[in-house]
Amino acid sequence: MNEEYKTYPDNAKVWIYQAATHLDNDDIAFLKVEIDDFINSWESHGSMLKADFDILYNLFVVFFVDEEGATMCGRAQDASVNLMKKMEEQLETEFLNRMNLAYLNNDKAIPVKMEDFGKLIEEGTIADNTLVFNNTITTKREFDTIFKAPLKDSWQARLKV
Repeated sequence: MNEEYKTYPDNAKVWIYQAATHLDNDDIAFLKVEIDDFINSWESHGSMLKADFDILYNLFVVFFVDEEGATMCGRAQDASVNLMKKMEEQLETEFLNRMNLAYLNNDKAIPVKMEDFGKLIEEGTIADNTLVFNNTITTKREFDTIFKAPLKDSWQARLKV
C-alpha cells in the first residue's frame, strides 16, 4: 500500500470490499500484511499485475489494477475474491456482502445494511446532501469521481421509502 494507484490511468480496474463493521488497528495491520503479500505475487497469464490497494475509513479495502502492462484473467480476479473470503474468516467480518452500504457522518464512514438505508433517509439521518459510498464502482475514474457522492446524485437515492 503505497498510494501508487493515484497515478494509475482512469481506466484502471477497481474492486471495493466493504467490511460489515469498522476494522480496528490490529485488523488493519493484519490486512496490510496479507494484502501486500498477495499483491506482490498477484499475476495474470504468467505476468505480474501492476496493482495497489488502500484501506479507507477503517471500512473499505480497495484494490486497483493498472492493466496497461498485463490484462487480468478471470483466475486473477478469483484469486482476489478468494483472498477476501479468507480475510472474512480470519477477521470474522463480511467483505463480500453487497447489501452492506455506508454513508459519511462527521468524516466517519457509518456502515448500514441496505434494508435499513431507506429508514435512515425517512428519519432524516441521511439527507440529499449526505455523502454516501458507492462500493459498486469498477474503474479509477469512478473511484475519483463517484465513490463518495451526495445521496441525491447516487444510486442509493432509489432506496427512499
